[in-house]
Amino acid sequence: MCFSATASFGSAALLLVGGTLCIRHAIKNDKTYLLLAITPILFALQQVSEGVVWIGHNGNLTSLTTASSIFFLFFALLFWLAWIPIVAFSLETKRWKRIFFIILIMIGFIFGLYLWIPVLLETGPRHLIKTSVCGHSLCYIMSDDSLFSITAGHIIYSSLGFLFLLSSNRIFRKFWALVMLLGVIVYFTQRETWVSTWCFFAAISTLWIYFLLINDHKAKIKKQAS
Repeated sequence: MCFSATASFGSAALLLVGGTLCIRHAIKNDKTYLLLAITPILFALQQVSEGVVWIGHNGNLTSLTTASSIFFLFFALLFWLAWIPIVAFSLETKRWKRIFFIILIMIGFIFGLYLWIPVLLETGPRHLIKTSVCGHSLCYIMSDDSLFSITAGHIIYSSLGFLFLLSSNRIFRKFWALVMLLGVIVYFTQRETWVSTWCFFAAISTLWIYFLLINDHKAKIKKQAS
């Protein structure tokens, strides 16, 4: 998490438990939701990486801080832009929307590479300059490309996120609407630490997936019985 190593590892442990429950439910009742069910586990990995960032930062271990920051930003800048539309695609039933999500997967992957590769190489536009603490949270300071500002990157990133809401699947839409709402709130309240803080709240919100799946299963059973 964005507050301490303990909080990061604690939230990761909670997500591992929640993700395991989601996966078990999906396998037992509806494998269509398996990719969505895996999502909390993936967020747990990201939270572990930020816990390592805290360890590196607090111990003045520059190499560890940089390496773990790059891994954390792999999820934040690249992985989620490709994974979330993949999940939406796996749940989509309408043909034109399936094609639409294939396009979003490609766009997300290409744009994500543009954002993350300079971070990995530590050079060029938007490369990682320094990981530091802003207030009580981590902030990942990156360079600003004169041709493509960080603000413009945030706008495109968020716009892609809102497009994922076009999914026809009600469970996915409810989950992702919460994630985007939290992203907007965090952006206007904690802009300096937006990446870290939004990722934390997005991670915690994946626990809601389990309850959405449970309620949907109960509704289906009730409908079949009536």
